[in-house]
Amino acid sequence: MSWVEVKDFFIGLRNDQVFFSYYRCQECELLYCPWYFSKDQIALLYAAMPDNTMGEDKSTVSRTQSAYANWIMSRKNTSNKRYLEVGPDIGLVANQIVKINKPEFVSFLEPNRSVRAELLESVAGVESKEVVDFIDELVTKDFSLIVGVHVYDHLLDPVGDLANLRTRVEVGASLSIVVHNESSLLRKFMGPKWPPFCLQHPQLFNPHTQKKLFAKSGWELLEVKRSTNWYHMKYFVSMVASILGLSISISKLFPNVEFPIRLGNTISMAKAI
Repeated sequence: MSWVEVKDFFIGLRNDQVFFSYYRCQECELLYCPWYFSKDQIALLYAAMPDNTMGEDKSTVSRTQSAYANWIMSRKNTSNKRYLEVGPDIGLVANQIVKINKPEFVSFLEPNRSVRAELLESVAGVESKEVVDFIDELVTKDFSLIVGVHVYDHLLDPVGDLANLRTRVEVGASLSIVVHNESSLLRKFMGPKWPPFCLQHPQLFNPHTQKKLFAKSGWELLEVKRSTNWYHMKYFVSMVASILGLSISISKLFPNVEFPIRLGNTISMAKAI
């Protein structure tokens, strides 16, 4: 495909989805793409990204993100005294974590400048905060909690980035991530139609490969569990119809109620060792 064609396929869900070929690493068993976009191409693609609500009501998306935050903060020995979030988008998770317990300092690693105003507003009650484009620009060190929701599937060098983050925390600090699970039943049922097989993901995880990659980069995986997403019924049916190549008008037959569903994603907690 040409570069112009590829750009049109980078965002959104559709029946004619395209993706790079995935291979299984013989050492760590990670599912990854040996060939991918260059860093300059990635910068151009993400510069045009909309926020992660993808057209769903913000309040509904917030229910999903709040569940992440509540689970993270309920884990034993988790402290958000110095909080770093990687790829926070508009700050829905950070907003809830700050409500649970106000941190001394908040740092965000977010290169999408179009969401920064809303992101900073999400933690308006925290006096000390920063937003940077790259890990090496972070001023603060010794973070007590690092969070990344649907970020690590997008990284070109997940082990290197996790190792870099490890240098910025003390022993015992917490790291929590939400990722797609390529060993889930949904992935096996949908095959190549599984939405996470897309141009945005140079690799995809499962609980086993998470444990191996964490260990290689200075972290110990403590817990992995299936996570829950909230949707409006009409929105969800429209999304599924797009993936299956059906008319989205079928969504008119369904009530517009909110409901929870597990979609083959996981949330995990690790500690620095």
